[in-house]
Amino acid sequence: MLDPISLGAIGAVLGAVGSGMANEAGRWAWESAGALVRRITGREVPAPTTAGQLDDVARLVHERVRDDPRLARAWTEFAQGARTCVPATGRDRPCLPAAPRFFTDRREALRLLDKEATRAHEGRPRLALLYGPEGIGTSTLAVHWGWRQTARFPDGQLYADLRTLAPEAAPGTLLRGLGVPDEEIPPAAGDRAGLLRRCLAGRRLLLVLDHARSAAQVRPLLTASPDVFTIVVARQPLTGLDAVRIPVGPLARRDAVRLLTDLAGKPALAAARAALPAVLDRCAGSPYALRAAAPRLLGNGPLPAHPEVTDVPDSDPVSAAADDAYRRLGPGAARLYRLAGVRDWPALDAAAAARAAGTGPAEAAGHLEELTEALLVERTDTGRHHYRPAVRAHAERTAAATDGIAACSAAVTRVVAYYRDLAVGAARAALPESWRVPRSPRR
Repeated sequence: MLDPISLGAIGAVLGAVGSGMANEAGRWAWESAGALVRRITGREVPAPTTAGQLDDVARLVHERVRDDPRLARAWTEFAQGARTCVPATGRDRPCLPAAPRFFTDRREALRLLDKEATRAHEGRPRLALLYGPEGIGTSTLAVHWGWRQTARFPDGQLYADLRTLAPEAAPGTLLRGLGVPDEEIPPAAGDRAGLLRRCLAGRRLLLVLDHARSAAQVRPLLTASPDVFTIVVARQPLTGLDAVRIPVGPLARRDAVRLLTDLAGKPALAAARAALPAVLDRCAGSPYALRAAAPRLLGNGPLPAHPEVTDVPDSDPVSAAADDAYRRLGPGAARLYRLAGVRDWPALDAAAAARAAGTGPAEAAGHLEELTEALLVERTDTGRHHYRPAVRAHAERTAAATDGIAACSAAVTRVVAYYRDLAVGAARAALPESWRVPRSPRR
């Protein structure tokens, strides 16, 4: 790690503070840093406005702190908080997940996002809430809009999937996205949220909070910084969140046809003309269901002969799409799909999925790829997999009916034992002499 009282480190910290000098947050930051610089140098030091002035101040500070341990400690404590907020540049800027190749409609929602992002700040944070039922494309809409607006947010675009994050972990995830090292992230949740707000101050940045469950989950991650635009994505309107509410509903039939045409091609749609009305009825304007139906239009499975759905609750299009995709799986992938979905695991790797299905990791990895291709599980940015809630609910129902309660219970027991052994092994490696950690997992 760079010595905090080296000339280079001092210059970097002063540069980070001075980077936002043109705005209120930057001026406030210099009030704090300037007071310490005056204490260290013993005289009034104007805020540096050029690279040369910055170098002169850094040299003054360096000359004093290297010879005075008390001043060195004071500067180190200040630097530990200030260094974490250095703006990212170039390839270090945070960015959104990849946007899908094909996108259609949503003109009104895009217009409302444009309006909220460009309105006068007037002391009110720029905040939009996209909400709609599962599989309707709210996350896709947020990511699509964000990638269209990269020039508006030169300091980057932060993204957090709140579906798999505990409330106390979310600020740390965003701080890491801003380039803050793990050792500089405070352990307390309140301190993390405070550091996040300080790091966002003065930045022109987009923040996307996906799969939010409540306003309480989101509130610690919000900032009043005038140049930060936050998009919250949820399934329901979140009570208590002072945001522009933008509902997202099913695609109109013509837009559904346009998306299917983009996904499958005009020849495939023409060949499936007779079955197309049933496909559209079954998908009910859900982009997820339409994407899942596209392989069948290309001849990779049977098309429904009628729109009625009798094997999924309330004819939900996501559950219907999951049921259609499940019926096209091979036996091994189908078994893994059912048994790995019995519980709502945060994420599954091949080893955990193998325990659920009672198979080997290599075989499980192949089955997970098959499930990913069928849109029955989604791959996370860490290489693991998770289910959509409605898809997992379908897997759980199917497992209960196909495998029985005893097999489902055994699958859960095997996965829990795997994670227990993993946790005990990690604890033993970290604290080999601790009496609190069992020598071997209990059987």
